[in-house]
Amino acid sequence: MRPKGVEVRSRQLTLIERVGHKIMTDPELGRLINKILSYPSFGMLNEVQSRNVRLMKKAYDESTRLPEELVCETARQKAITINIWKKAKVSENYSIFKPELEKLFELRMKAAEILMNVKETKNPYDALIDIYEPKVTSEGIFNDMKTSLSWIIDKCGNTSLDTPLLGLKVPIQDQRKIADLLANFLGYDTSSKDARGCIDETEHPFTTGYYDDVRITTHYYEDRFLSSIYSILHEVGHRHLRAGAA
Repeated sequence: MRPKGVEVRSRQLTLIERVGHKIMTDPELGRLINKILSYPSFGMLNEVQSRNVRLMKKAYDESTRLPEELVCETARQKAITINIWKKAKVSENYSIFKPELEKLFELRMKAAEILMNVKETKNPYDALIDIYEPKVTSEGIFNDMKTSLSWIIDKCGNTSLDTPLLGLKVPIQDQRKIADLLANFLGYDTSSKDARGCIDETEHPFTTGYYDDVRITTHYYEDRFLSSIYSILHEVGHRHLRAGAA
């Protein structure tokens, strides 16, 4: 996104969110979903079909609790905040990013407090985690991390590292090959004739999609090849959780 296009883009995203929210919260949609769930032959649907209906019900229940203006303002603020983040990153100046981040944080907190009641989670953070990693809780994440990291620290704490190797310059075209090999080794198919996966390049790595259409991204640094390796490991992990959550 070019700098001059950010404001227009933020208004476009706001409009899209407004239209989408109106569709998702239409009472007729809720009536039809409930009718399907109570239909005598609902149990005859296959696993994917029944799961889709229940996910629609979940999305409807959550969307109807979120005010339209909150949804729209969040979409607008996201576009603005991301643009400022890019500028702050380049200039290494957090102070220009902080005000916009605080605005977005407040908006997400308002949504989290609402969704916490809808999803019956213990805290607002768990309500937001559920959006990206269903059925995962902060307690589970941090307990698992504590156990795993303690083992790694004990195992590797006294191991000497060949640190000059970490500064080795690796051409980006070679890093792309490494990323594909690593992703495929971990079960994320990007190369077979039936491949559904792909690895794109962005300013900051992320995962998007669900079920059998999950895409991941990474960022390559010629003088920090480990960065892309870590992001591939991280994002492929998200991919497996998202595929299993569908």
